[in-house]
Amino acid sequence: MASRVASVRFVRVTSTAGLGRVSVASRSRAVARAGVSARGARLAAFDAVVASTAARGRGRARRDASTRAAATEDAADAAAEEPFAWYKDPARLAIAGAWVSLGSFATFGAPAGTSAFDLELVKTIVGAPFSGAANPLFEALFNALGVVPATYACLLMPGAKDQKIPAALCVGASFALGFFALGPYLVLREPRTAPTKRSELGFVTRNVWESKINAVFLAGFAAYLAFYGFSHLNADTLAAFASLFKEQSMLACVSTCDLVVLSLCVGTAIAEDMTRRNVDPTNAFAFASLPVIGPTLWLLTRPPLEE
Repeated sequence: MASRVASVRFVRVTSTAGLGRVSVASRSRAVARAGVSARGARLAAFDAVVASTAARGRGRARRDASTRAAATEDAADAAAEEPFAWYKDPARLAIAGAWVSLGSFATFGAPAGTSAFDLELVKTIVGAPFSGAANPLFEALFNALGVVPATYACLLMPGAKDQKIPAALCVGASFALGFFALGPYLVLREPRTAPTKRSELGFVTRNVWESKINAVFLAGFAAYLAFYGFSHLNADTLAAFASLFKEQSMLACVSTCDLVVLSLCVGTAIAEDMTRRNVDPTNAFAFASLPVIGPTLWLLTRPPLEE
């Protein structure tokens, strides 16, 4: 009997110990799971903080980008609204100085009282062109004063829209008055470097000044004038031309100076036309460096405007 009681007690103790061990193991697993859950919660909270911080950073970046874009647009609008100050542009000041200098020389430096001789000289050139009746050097120069204004028209008329000074009037008058008519427009006009569509141009500009046929004619005639002048270049024709320039003809003197100034000032017009057509304007003055012919070569090679 005593042994059975002892056995029963041993079983109870053993069972109690086993249950204790089971309870401890369960509590350990629960604690471990709770620890894992806590760490997961902390990691989730950390990730949420990081995500929130990144979102705020992206929001600030977007706001900053919007602010910069708005500032850029405002600056562009302000620049567009601000009138062009030609007197701040060294190139425009140089053109203005050339115009004043040409007018002063024509008034005070050129031969005076030669109107009758000049009239006869023009009649000879018109009545017997390239026959040798007139001095061939001056005849080539005189005809070049028709090529150069036409070249300027090809360069300037695509950017003539909304100019304060009517471009057609100044360019048209330059066929008779040369730089005297064209100079003020070259000084005061606003730059037009933005790409222009061909469909936005006027009828004459679209069909004449943008025409490759016109460019071929101008380049061909300019080449012929150069050939005609150089083929007659000798001591006698040079001496006769010098006499015309210094003594006999105000027309010959002023026309020579006019052609020189027109040729010197064409570089900026070529550069602007290049920019308008998305061409690097670096080579503009290379075209301008060859009087009369060089600018017509640009007309031959320039890309057409978009339709």
